[in-house]
Amino acid sequence: MVGVRFKVVDLCKKDAMSVVPQDVIRYDLERCAEILRSEGFDVKGPGVMVRASRDGTEITLYRNGRMMMNPAENKEKVRELAENLYALMEAARELP
Repeated sequence: MVGVRFKVVDLCKKDAMSVVPQDVIRYDLERCAEILRSEGFDVKGPGVMVRASRDGTEITLYRNGRMMMNPAENKEKVRELAENLYALMEAARELP
C-alpha cells in the first residue's frame, strides 16, 4: 500500500487526468527528477514542476504531489501509474 492517499479527476481535456493528493505533502523536485531519470523517463525541469515522459505518457508533477497525465486512457490505469510513481518518489518526499 502506498503512503499517499489520492483521487483521480477527469479534466476538461478529453485525454488528460489529474491525480490529487488528499493530504498535505511536499516533494523535492530535484530529487524527483533524478529518480524519474534513473527509471528511464525523459525529464524536463525541475522548475515549479517536473515534466516526465515514458511509453507515450507525459506526466507533470508539482511540489505538492499533484500530477497531470496525458494521454490518460482510463482512471484505473492512471491510478496504477500514480501508485507506482508515488512509491518511486517516496525518497524525495519532504518532512512536514
